[in-house]
Formats: sequence, structure tokens, C-alpha cells
Amino acid sequence: MSLLFIMTGSFGVAVMPSFAQEKKEKVELSGDQLEYDRETSQVRVVGNVEIKYKDTTLLCDRADFSQTTQIANAYGNVRLKTPQGELKGDELTFDYNTMTGDFMGAKILAHPYYGGGEKVRLEEGNKVVMTDGYVTTSDYDKPEYRVASKRIDVYPGDKVVASGVKLKLKDVSLMYLPKYWHRIDDMKPKLTFTPGIDSDWGAFLLTQYRFYASDHVRGVLHVDYRELLDVGTGADFEYKTDGYGSGLLKTYFTHERKINADRIWDDRITPTTERDRYKIEWRHKWVLDERTTAIAQYYQLSDRTFLKDFFEREFEEDSFPDTFFLLTHSLPKGTLSLRSDVRINRFVEDVERLPELRYDLNNTEIFNTGFYFRNITSFASLVKKGASPSDRRDSTKRFDTDYEISYPKKLGFVEVKPFVGGRNTFYTRTNDASVTDEMREVYRAGASLSTKFYKIYDLETDALGLDISRLRHIITPSINYEYTTEPTVLRRELNEFDSIDTIEQMHNINFSVENKLQTKRDGQTVELLRTVFGVDYRLDEDYRDSGFDTITADIDFRPTKWMTLYFDSEYDTREDYLRTANFDMYVNGGSKWTFGLGKRYNRDADDQITADFWYKFNQKWAFRGFGRIDVEEGRLKEQQYILTRDLHAWEMDFKLNDTRGDGTEFLMLFRLKAFPEMGFDFGTTFERKRSGSETLN
Repeated sequence: MSLLFIMTGSFGVAVMPSFAQEKKEKVELSGDQLEYDRETSQVRVVGNVEIKYKDTTLLCDRADFSQTTQIANAYGNVRLKTPQGELKGDELTFDYNTMTGDFMGAKILAHPYYGGGEKVRLEEGNKVVMTDGYVTTSDYDKPEYRVASKRIDVYPGDKVVASGVKLKLKDVSLMYLPKYWHRIDDMKPKLTFTPGIDSDWGAFLLTQYRFYASDHVRGVLHVDYRELLDVGTGADFEYKTDGYGSGLLKTYFTHERKINADRIWDDRITPTTERDRYKIEWRHKWVLDERTTAIAQYYQLSDRTFLKDFFEREFEEDSFPDTFFLLTHSLPKGTLSLRSDVRINRFVEDVERLPELRYDLNNTEIFNTGFYFRNITSFASLVKKGASPSDRRDSTKRFDTDYEISYPKKLGFVEVKPFVGGRNTFYTRTNDASVTDEMREVYRAGASLSTKFYKIYDLETDALGLDISRLRHIITPSINYEYTTEPTVLRRELNEFDSIDTIEQMHNINFSVENKLQTKRDGQTVELLRTVFGVDYRLDEDYRDSGFDTITADIDFRPTKWMTLYFDSEYDTREDYLRTANFDMYVNGGSKWTFGLGKRYNRDADDQITADFWYKFNQKWAFRGFGRIDVEEGRLKEQQYILTRDLHAWEMDFKLNDTRGDGTEFLMLFRLKAFPEMGFDFGTTFERKRSGSETLN
């Protein structure tokens, strides 16, 4: 005969699971009404049920818990909260021995991911298995888009794996993938299509498929079609090894069939030209131990314009990357390095180091005397090869040592650092074939003086949002003097491989002064204003005429969180003109609007004014505009307008860009709000002019 105890009201009880005797953990049950059957060790909780164990909480309308099996059966508005996220459903059977359970009709809430399935099982290790389920980043009950599959395995904090996947927009299937594997910490899409029209490419479709072969290998496959150039394919692999470092291998190949026409169906002005074009890029880094690191890079291109024609962003960052090997080893008082550079691309002028051995001795005190010694010594076998078709080849073996002794001292409130040093360089060859085994000597001496003054003002104000709590003013003036003798072998007598070979006589003084205004905000020091002004003065022994040289100015002003001002300039006193000047102002109107104004002046390049404005009309619509004006010509060089529509889980941009000389571009971009880096863009370009054609007026 069973003994049943019934308690009503808001009550709680703690029971000890069989597996928890050593851990001293308890399952805590609470609710409006508790019923306990002593014979079966069964607890029934009804109304506002809450079951807590460690960092897991179960909420529901009714639950039956067995002290014998440590299994809870929950019914009605079931919610299981864990550190990785939350699951909701109608019914749940949960085993507190194994921390596993089965949901019926459940949904997953693990921002920014959401999902659901006819059946959801929580397995050991917090793995979630969904049957007839989906995953999305939309929190709607009926999400706008989703990745659906018969079975989806979710590893919280790690990855999502599924087979037979359909990418659905509402009820429409957009795509089918036999296998889907996505790292949860990865912000980029698995598959990206970029269609458009370009005058150099014609109509094009660029396709990227991102894959994970294992925890050690992942990559991207490229299949691209360009109407006027044909098909291009490539593969990028990112890998890591156990104990031998990690790296990146990127390849791209196209058998280019260049059509000299506006459209593929138009008459050809000249016959179609065909050629193979490609790039091979490999980088690897291996940390052998805590002091030793090896880095290798190989970069080969089919021709000098390949990057510019197909990968313009890479071209702007580095038009012709090097091929090299670098081994560095940290010593107690310096660094030893071995470097080898090889020219791979014959169309580029480059310097080969076969190899270069170098030792950098840190600034080290000499026997507690207050004197410090610094040295850089290197030996290099150098070959400078001219760009093809030139067969020019300059070579030498060079031994170089650069040394300096300094004596930093504080005299009263002035910090003084006098120094003497020199550079001795031995060349087996010069640019005169009849002169060999030449030693060049250069000596230098100088000193630097600097001091610091500061004053604190008891100023408290929050006017205009300044938020100033006391103000500290710091002034740091400094003077640097240096004299370098005329080299015993002049620059014009040497082949130039790098900056070591271009040393010339120098005699100048640099004057500079730094001003800072600082305050305290939330216990942290904040820099409101920083200005640095400097000028060089060349003395008579300089190889150039004596007198003042370039005056530089650098001003960074951040008075409030909503305003930033920046200015820098260079003024040539010898030629009496402003060489460069740049100004930026940024005003932040909170979540409603922002405005930026800039000035770009370069005497040898151009003079531009830029403006950037963003305004949010409401929760659904926002607008951004950008423009560049050529001051000399009084013309608009570029204008760009973006209208953004909030689609709940997505944002959609309508972009119009008009650049003088390049034509007009229209772009439509869909971007997931949870992952701003993830986007699908559909671009069309009109009036694009061909490379080398006359610039539009």
C-alpha cells in the first residue's frame, strides 16, 4: 500500500540523485503543489514547476520526478535552460543521471541561432539532435528563411552538421545540398553567388562554396564565369597540423578566351585571344618552440596584371608579394634570424637573398656603467634581377654591422641621451666591375633631450556632453641632434639592394613638442586632445643646403563621445608650399544619425572634399550617402547612395554608386543581421569603360 503526501501552496523540496553522493549536488524541485509517494519514491509537482540541478533549470506546468531513476517527465510549456541556450516544447523526458532528454515538438533558442523539430533529443555532451528540423537566425515562429533537414546535429559552441539539406525561403526551396557543415563561430555563408555586369568581364557570375573537410582542413571552392573571359576555377585551403604549424594554400586558374566585343553575341573586332592565367599562393607558420619560429611564403603569378584583373583588392594591398623563408630564434639578449628571398615572377624586378643571416642585439647595459650598447650585424648574398625581358643582374656579398653606444641620463628635469655610432659595410662588388672588395665606413654622433611639464586644473563640467572631471595638461618638448659623416664609398658607386646601400651624409636637428589634455571618465584616463608639431633643421655639413626642412603637424581632438576631429599636414619650407593636409570630422547623433566631413589634399596628387551621412527614418528604413568632390575641377568625382530596409532577420541594401571615369553601379545586398559579414549580393554595372579607354568627362 502506497503512502502519499500532498502539499499545496508554494513549496520546494531537494532530493539527492544517486550519482551525486560524491559531488554533493542536489536536484531542487519547487511548485504550487507537491505530491510524494514514499513507496515508489515518485514526486509530482504541479503549477509553476521549477527543477534546478547545477546550471540547468527545467520549467513546466507539471512534472513527475523519480528519485530512483533520476528521470523527470515534464508536461505543458516546457522550457529547459542551459548555459548553451534554451529549448522549448510540449513534453520532455529528462534523465539527470546522463543529462540527456527527449523533446516533442521542440524549439531551440541559442542566440543568434534558432531552430526546431518534430523531435529533439539532448544527448551527452550537450549535443542536440533534431528530427525533421530546421536552423535559422530569425526568431519568428514562422521564420522567413531556414536550413531544413530530416536530421540536424547541433554541437553547441562548435558546429552544425546535416545531410540532405534544403535552403528555404518561406515555403520555397531555393537550394539543395547533400551535406551541410557549418561552424557556429563562423560568420560567413556556405554558398555565395555574385552576379553582375562589367565592361571588362561582361556578364559574370562568381560562385564560392565554403567547406570543412575536418577540424584540420577547411576551404573555399571557386567556380566563376565571365562572359568576355570564360570560366575560372580555384580552391583555397586553410590547414593546421599537430606539431608542425598551420598555413594557407590558394590557387586560381583560367584558360582565358578574351573576346573583343561588348557582348558575346556581337561581332568580334579582332580574333579571340587565348592564354593560361593563374596564381599559386602558399603561406605556412611553424612555432618550433617558445623561442623559434619559421615562416614560409610562395607566391607565383602568370603575368604582372593578373591580380589587378581578377583580384583587385589583393593587388591594392600588395601588387607583387614576395617568396621567402624566415627563421627567427630569440636569444637572452637579442634575436638571430635567417632569411632567404627568391624571385619567382620574372616580370618583376626583385632582390634575392641567398641567404641573409642577421643578429639583432638589444640595447644592453655595459657592466653596470650606465652606458648602453646596441648592434645589428648581418651577412647577405644579394642578387638584384631586372624585370623580364631585361637580363640585368647585379650581385654582391655584403657584410654589414651597425653599432651604437648611448648614455641615457636625467639631469634635473631633462632627460638626455647622447650617443656615438657607426656602420661598417663590406662589399665584394660595386657597380664598377673593376672595383671589388670595397669597405664603406660611416660614423654618426648625436644626442636627444626631452622633458615633461604638467599641471592639473580643478575643472568639473558636463556642458555639451564634455564629461570633464579635472583636467591634466602635459607638455613634452624634445630636441634630437644627429650628424652622419659622408660615407667613404658614395651611394652612386654602389648597387642599391635596400636602405643600407642608400646612406648619405646628414647633419640636422629635429625640434618637436607634444601637448596632451587628459581627464578621468568612469575611473579611466581619457585623452581629449593630442597635438604634435615638429620641424627639421639642416646644418651646413648636410649634403643639401642648410635651413629648415618640413614642418609636420598632427592633431587628434576627441572632446566628447559624439565628436572626433583629426588633422595632419606637411609643409615644405624649402619650396614654400603645403605638401599634404588631411582633415576629418565625425559627429555621432546616437542611434538616429551620423555625419562625417573630410578634406584630402596632396600637392602631387589631388585635392578632395568628402562627406558621409547616415540617417535612420524609422525601424524599417535607413539611408546613407557618400560623396567626393574634386576641388580643383569643382566636380563630383564619386557619389554613393544606400537605402536600407530592415527585413527582421535580414537587412536589404539598395546601393547606387557613380564614379567619374568608371561608370554607374547598382547593387542589391542581402545581409543577415546576426552576422553582418554574411551577405548575398546581386550587382549590375552600367556604362563601365574598358581598361585603357579614355576617361569620361
